[in-house]
Amino acid sequence: MDANLLARFIAETTILRRPRRALSGYGPTHIRYHLVSPIDDMKDKTRLREGSVLSERPLILTAESLKERFEGFGEESREAARWICDQYRDLLRALEYKFRNQDYQASVLSDDVRAVSGRIQEDLRSRSANDAVLIRCPDAAWSLALMKFTLDEAARAFPSHVRSFEEHGLFDPGAAAARREEREIERLFAAAATDAAARAELGRKLKEFGLFERYEDRFLSLFR
Repeated sequence: MDANLLARFIAETTILRRPRRALSGYGPTHIRYHLVSPIDDMKDKTRLREGSVLSERPLILTAESLKERFEGFGEESREAARWICDQYRDLLRALEYKFRNQDYQASVLSDDVRAVSGRIQEDLRSRSANDAVLIRCPDAAWSLALMKFTLDEAARAFPSHVRSFEEHGLFDPGAAAARREEREIERLFAAAATDAAARAELGRKLKEFGLFERYEDRFLSLFR
């Protein structure tokens, strides 16, 4: 498939129902999907594809390439995956998202796509299925539609994941450790103003952290 055809397939894809919750940044997320497609050579027939996408916990990227980011999306999905990954290159370089298609099954229903979609919508509403998505897409482009939707969900969750990872120091563990050491030193300085035991502990910590020269004058002033 060329890029123009892939773009046309995307334009013909509609998200009829989105999951109510975002992807988790600290554990796996399962999204149950229902893909409905009219069948070109079979009037009033709809192909229904169902399964679940497992989004693994996002990891901070090293210099790893983007290949093998999708698993289980069909034999013909490799070219579509390359095109999709190129569109979302910035997202995939910042955090490593990996997705696995599971429990895939397909069936042909004797009804048009509008009626099938309506029944699925009603069923999902009645069960409060918060982790489910319903997508209408061309029959030949189901894997493309599913991969794009999955990456759109990752993009939706991406800002909160980055913010949370930054707050926990996960992008730079060394800097996070240094901040913890600085907080410990400042706590001991505050206590050392009136507590001799805290001054002794402060001296030990400054040497342990390799910070004695940096704080030497301030530390010695406690004894004047």
